[in-house]
Amino acid sequence: MKKAKLKKGDSPTSSGKQPAEKPLFNESEADGDIRAATDSSVILSAIQTMSNSMNDRFNSLEATLSQLRTTLSETTSRIADLEGTKAEHEARISDLEASCQEILAVNKALRAKLDDLEGRSRRANIKIVGLPENVEAGRPTEFVERLIPKLLGTENFPERIKVDRAHRTGPLPSRGGRPRIMIARIHHYPVKETILRLAWQHAPLKFDGVLISIFPDFTAEVLSQRRAFDGVKKKLKEAGIRFGLLFPARLIVTQDNKKKIFGSVPEAEEFVKSIVEQDPS
Repeated sequence: MKKAKLKKGDSPTSSGKQPAEKPLFNESEADGDIRAATDSSVILSAIQTMSNSMNDRFNSLEATLSQLRTTLSETTSRIADLEGTKAEHEARISDLEASCQEILAVNKALRAKLDDLEGRSRRANIKIVGLPENVEAGRPTEFVERLIPKLLGTENFPERIKVDRAHRTGPLPSRGGRPRIMIARIHHYPVKETILRLAWQHAPLKFDGVLISIFPDFTAEVLSQRRAFDGVKKKLKEAGIRFGLLFPARLIVTQDNKKKIFGSVPEAEEFVKSIVEQDPS
């Protein structure tokens, strides 16, 4: 068998065969490229979706911020208005407080004046407590003129007691109820003072077996002021110290032939406290 002739440029092989040619299309590389392209598409799609979602959220946030800015602007405007109104109200309140203080001062002065006038109108009055109903038989003025000498002694009233008027106070009591107080205006003030002094000296007083009392006719305000000394009076009585009340509401205390006058309850209480500390027995 004849050997084949080699052409110029050919390379002989050990087997004598020609080498295989490299294929133009690689399937594994193509699959890799497809997978890479697919992954990129998915990533890009995910990025686009995320971007769209973020854009939507930013748009929503922008709208919310816009609303907040509007609300903040309105609130700021309202606060400015309120601050202006507040300053105006404070000025008006200050004026009202000043006016109120002035009115209170005037009211206090008027009340004191009214109480003084009422007290002066009652200066000549006496108050009879405990008289049974209807004993005056419809003629209270004449009844009081006869009653006073009978209770306190005719020898103490050489002349007839002149009573300007007398009357009961308040509504009729129920059957068996407490009798109404009788108020009588004595024409002469010194006689009225004599009646009160003798009533205190002759206490307790009785009329037809019934206990009665005679007091000055004070206003409600004066009575309240005088009753404030009740606790002090009780302690003075327990200590055996003489005392009395001056008009309208001043406590007079007599100790060791010396008199002391107290215009307020705290002062009197401090005095009584000092006495108790000196003589605890």
